[in-house]
Amino acid sequence: MKIHKYIWCAMVMFFLFGCFDDKGNYDYAGIPEVKVLGYITNEEELGSFWDLTVGDVVIVEPILEYTGDSTALALKFEWIAENGTTDEVKTIGFGKQLVWETDMGGFIRVSLFITDTLTGYQIIHEELAMWPTNSESTSEAWMVLSEVDGKACFSILEDASNWEGTNYVYRFREMVDYYPTQNGGQELGGHPVKIMNHWLGGGSSSAPGMLLLLQNGGIGPIYMGNQDYRRALDLKDDFINGVLPNVIFKDAVANQKSHILLSEDGGLYMKAVENLDVWFTGKYLDVPATIEGGMKIDRLIRMPYSGNTTGTFALDVLHHRLLFIQDHNDLEYEGVWGDANAISEIFTESVPGITLALNNLKDIDVLYCGSYVGQVISEWGIPDRTSDVFMLYKDNRAGSETVGQYCIYTFQFAYDFELWINKAIPKIERAFPAAFQYAIREDGQFFVSPAGQYEFLFFSSGASHSELWGYIFRGTGGTDPIKLFDFGGRKIARISSTDAGNGGSSMGMDLTVALETGEIYMFNVNNSHFGTGITPKWTSTKNYGKIVDIRYDGPAKHAI
Repeated sequence: MKIHKYIWCAMVMFFLFGCFDDKGNYDYAGIPEVKVLGYITNEEELGSFWDLTVGDVVIVEPILEYTGDSTALALKFEWIAENGTTDEVKTIGFGKQLVWETDMGGFIRVSLFITDTLTGYQIIHEELAMWPTNSESTSEAWMVLSEVDGKACFSILEDASNWEGTNYVYRFREMVDYYPTQNGGQELGGHPVKIMNHWLGGGSSSAPGMLLLLQNGGIGPIYMGNQDYRRALDLKDDFINGVLPNVIFKDAVANQKSHILLSEDGGLYMKAVENLDVWFTGKYLDVPATIEGGMKIDRLIRMPYSGNTTGTFALDVLHHRLLFIQDHNDLEYEGVWGDANAISEIFTESVPGITLALNNLKDIDVLYCGSYVGQVISEWGIPDRTSDVFMLYKDNRAGSETVGQYCIYTFQFAYDFELWINKAIPKIERAFPAAFQYAIREDGQFFVSPAGQYEFLFFSSGASHSELWGYIFRGTGGTDPIKLFDFGGRKIARISSTDAGNGGSSMGMDLTVALETGEIYMFNVNNSHFGTGITPKWTSTKNYGKIVDIRYDGPAKHAI
């Protein structure tokens, strides 16, 4: 941090001056000193320094304690603010009392420098922090898409968590129905469907992105900035003819070089990104993608950005198979990109004990399919990240050893440089633990942890879907599933996470659970909790209506 560098320089100068030879002719006894005991502020009047708006006037005055004769001091005061969100550092005041009209948003740390101009004696005090909101930009946040009074509602939970002494305190600023605030009072007005993250493929992973908000009716599906949440483009204008096809979109995926939309009738609409550093280059085709033999897509599974392969999986219920939609395209080389070279069947490598092939999922009822970053040990003994997929399904295959049971299947997706094809390398195929088959609810919510060191599956259970369960599925047998938390009859609507944290450290991984009642709970989960259960680190204080989707919007593509 820049302030800390400033402090370090001050300390270095102090020690350099200390190198001069003291001849012993000076009497240091009785030199007065000053200490900051605390501050008198107008925080109570403003409500909280953690809930400010840019433009609020902050008043702060130190409570000083003197040692010796205070009249012998000639003190100079300087107040310096460091913005932890933008890294901006500047002086915001002189004099003993700070009166500052806040002019920047984000996490602000304020330091007071007190210098005796007669002796050069200086102290630096860092105990003030605040969070003014700037409508131009937010930092890391959770996006909540819900339905209130029959209409789409877009809200934000801005992360204001930070260290306070030795404790890390979780805080989130709740901005309910935030879209009208940022868009001149305009309402979304439609039926909410989904919110998805988009980034420029050639840009920095911390660069601002776009959000695609899918809704039916109202102002229609739109793009908006992921920092100011202002409307940037209508989805219809991202099509070649500037008109939406006569379909209802239910899902979307954005990779670096290609974007995909999924309609409720199973159609895929695709576009190639023509310039990886410029927004909205390239257009969606007005007709759905076609491949030989046809397809009807039920769901999309985006591969994790932090894996070693990027792309999208598509579950084809017409031919009972999993397809792969590659991210790279031929625009860079030949100027063309089409369905034929983008969509392919997945070859499944033969592995002893594995009976399931991804190009033959007939009589397999897939309940959930999610991607995560796995891990393998290379031939040099070095851990390497892999792009893995977890599948939970009911086996209805006649003659199968697991017929009638819920089962799990995982595979690593990789490129075979000898065969020149993408392939799936199965890792696990087994029945879900027999004593806990009852806990699986076919209409439940499921979520696989994004980082696969401990390979967690989270799912809703119980008669009212109000129980949050967890299952460590790694290895040959995994562990027994455990009920982690009970929401007391309130139905779980969504389970989500950032892709930061793998559950191995004491901090664990982030887990966010949205309830149908409009409440939001956040947890830290590590592997030890699978013996003890979990407790919330934060709960919402406002109601968000009927929550349809919740998703993390952070600066490092830590999004699911």
